[in-house]
Amino acid sequence: MQISNEHMRLYAVTDTLWLGDKDFYEEIEDVLKNGATFLQLREKNDSHEVIVEKAKKIKPIAEKYGVPFVIDDDIYAAIEADVDGVHIGQSDIDYECARKLLGPDKIIGMTVKTAEQAIKAQELGADYVGAGAVFHTDTKKDAEDMSREQLMDITSAVDIPVVAIGGITYDNCNYLKGTGVAGIAVVSAIFAKENPGEATRNLYIKTGDVFGYKHNIIFDMDGTLVDSMPYWKGAAREYINSRGITIPEDFDKRTSVMNLKDFAEYVRDGFGINTTVEDITKEAVDIMNFHYANDINAKPGMVELVKREHACGSKMIIFTASEQKSVVTAMSRLGILDCFDSITTVYDIGMSKNDPESYKTVASKSGFNPDNTWVFEDVLHGVESAKESGFMVCGVYDSESSFNWERIKKLADRTMYIK
Repeated sequence: MQISNEHMRLYAVTDTLWLGDKDFYEEIEDVLKNGATFLQLREKNDSHEVIVEKAKKIKPIAEKYGVPFVIDDDIYAAIEADVDGVHIGQSDIDYECARKLLGPDKIIGMTVKTAEQAIKAQELGADYVGAGAVFHTDTKKDAEDMSREQLMDITSAVDIPVVAIGGITYDNCNYLKGTGVAGIAVVSAIFAKENPGEATRNLYIKTGDVFGYKHNIIFDMDGTLVDSMPYWKGAAREYINSRGITIPEDFDKRTSVMNLKDFAEYVRDGFGINTTVEDITKEAVDIMNFHYANDINAKPGMVELVKREHACGSKMIIFTASEQKSVVTAMSRLGILDCFDSITTVYDIGMSKNDPESYKTVASKSGFNPDNTWVFEDVLHGVESAKESGFMVCGVYDSESSFNWERIKKLADRTMYIK
């Protein structure tokens, strides 16, 4: 897995001692849902067996939100639980042994205290380094505070991402602005809080300001922002049934990749319906708008993601095969319409998402460049087109496109396995 600076933006390190009676796994999910960009399981008082057990339970939660997940020190637990990698200190297992055991594709992060150690870690092949302790911390009682100058020596010495560690809080992380670090690794600043999810969201927004993280994002709507694809299948079937026509076996497969105009032409020409494309489209949209207004839910975590990015100043637009009215209805009901700068439909630009130029056209209208813009898509043809056009792509799992999920995972830069 290729680790970027942004993975280091908000690196959450677990410590169940802070959680009291809270459910560990529920809090982990809340933290990831609210913006943690990396997760480390660090439970110094747990046995190897307990760490493996916890890691196996955390792994699907991390996969759900597309967050890299590593284990502190215990390389054998990382292997047994098949997580994304390990984080090792200077006195833990050496890098060469860790890489040999883990293989070339797993993440290995290393703790460093000097520029020389950071250079050595990079030369060995570490994916990132954690530098600190920046401030005194109860989790590392023997650690000396790292000066700002030492931190800048480390970040200027290496090209791999550097995350600052040790005693960092919401109030003191401004100290790190301009040091070259990619983000912060925190324990108590999240897990010691009464509401770890809320603390995570606040830190995500704060790190956006401190480290300059703002995004350009193009969201698909159906199957990505909202769980509407089963309703579209139902609406298509409902329309055909209302005409007294027997539905062919390949109906769902064929219509699943169609926009409204394609669908209208298909049912008019394929089933001999004596009406206009415009009338068919209107009837289908009316069926769906009822559901958008009443019972189509957001995909888990998507409302939180949109609101969080909006609070960070990210610029977001929607590009969809649905009509403008449908988007306005759905997003208004979810309370996030004002988070988007614009809505563009395939009908507005006269191109379907099968055409890679469609994404470039939409991006150009908003002043986005493909190389610094994320596209969130749930269907294979959308992912393929966006990738072909040079965008960074987050593949979002949708049950209606599950037969293409493995291909989407291979193409996308990151994935969200949201069920």
